[in-house]
Amino acid sequence: MTPEGPQPSMAWLFFSPSGRVGRFPFFLSWLFWVLIAGFMVARMVANEGNETVLAFWTLSLVVSSVISLPSIAMLAIKRLHDIGYPGPLSLCLFIPVLSPVVFIALCLWPGTPGPNEFGAHSDQPGPSIG
Repeated sequence: MTPEGPQPSMAWLFFSPSGRVGRFPFFLSWLFWVLIAGFMVARMVANEGNETVLAFWTLSLVVSSVISLPSIAMLAIKRLHDIGYPGPLSLCLFIPVLSPVVFIALCLWPGTPGPNEFGAHSDQPGPSIG
């Protein structure tokens, strides 16, 4: 028996605002981006004397940051959907003073049990529109 509706994928998890995502996948997805950035910073520090390699790792860090920012916003939107709040509140993650508090709240606040207006249950894409 095949489940109906859209199926979760990595592209959905990182780059789609539809649906809901639970606390654990949200935290692990953030951890993924932190590890990517940390690796690149470590490579930059290890190659301080070599300007060409340092430039490569700096560019890599900038590119990964440009990719991770919308991904983090999409993750926050889905996490807020799981709690039952609208996605635009995810902008609070980009306010420096509020960011740590909002991140901790999103990691600890349990999702809405059962269906809500954003999906049937956690870790699934939302209903198809149209």
